[in-house]
Amino acid sequence: MIRYATTIQIERPPGEVLAVLTDPSRFHEWTEMVDVRFDTAEPRVGTRGTFRLAKGPIKGTISVEIVEFVPDRKVVFRITHPTLSWRAVSELTPTASGTELLYAGELSLRGWRRILEPLMAGEVRAGERAEAERLKVVLEHGPATLTRADERTTLSA
Repeated sequence: MIRYATTIQIERPPGEVLAVLTDPSRFHEWTEMVDVRFDTAEPRVGTRGTFRLAKGPIKGTISVEIVEFVPDRKVVFRITHPTLSWRAVSELTPTASGTELLYAGELSLRGWRRILEPLMAGEVRAGERAEAERLKVVLEHGPATLTRADERTTLSA
């Protein structure tokens, strides 16, 4: 199992952060997820959906379900695919200047791929940290300001 956790400060209120974290039309702005669809307009426990990854070795449709949802505080996604299972957690804490986001999760590869987990762990952790940083940029400055340089550098939190 690969575990990751990143804490980042975002200068927006928790409600705005959660809205972007659960809006399928905006995932492409800060993740590699494309063709994201949910079966309900408003996120809630039981909301299901699908997406694809624009890059990487995982091909095909990936299923997602919201398994925990606390407005302005927390969303937990269960992500499944024949090659993996993933639990992604976003916890939001209000701060004087906005929101502290804990962006964390656990990813398990299935079958023979499990032997690759130690080799992939660093890449997964770095990728998830980069997603949190891109989310910060999108929320604080808008998607038009996100550049390739932002993907390669660590933003000051």
